[in-house]
Amino acid sequence: MADLSEINFKLVEEIPFNNIMWKPGAITTKYQAWNYVNVIFLHLIPGLLIDGLIKLSGNKPLYVNMHFIIDVHIYIL
Repeated sequence: MADLSEINFKLVEEIPFNNIMWKPGAITTKYQAWNYVNVIFLHLIPGLLIDGLIKLSGNKPLYVNMHFIIDVHIYIL
């Protein structure tokens, strides 16, 4: 798995994303519970904060819904 992450990070440096909020990274864990903690603090809470700001500005929030859709598809695999 580490080799795949290294290849991915090299590609991200060669072909960067547009309009990203922070640099992509990967945290691999052996424990599913630790993964859930990472998901909450690195995906869910920031998504809720960003969605809150988007909603306050009068637009439709999308990050938390998008996270749940991606999360469901990952666990299906």
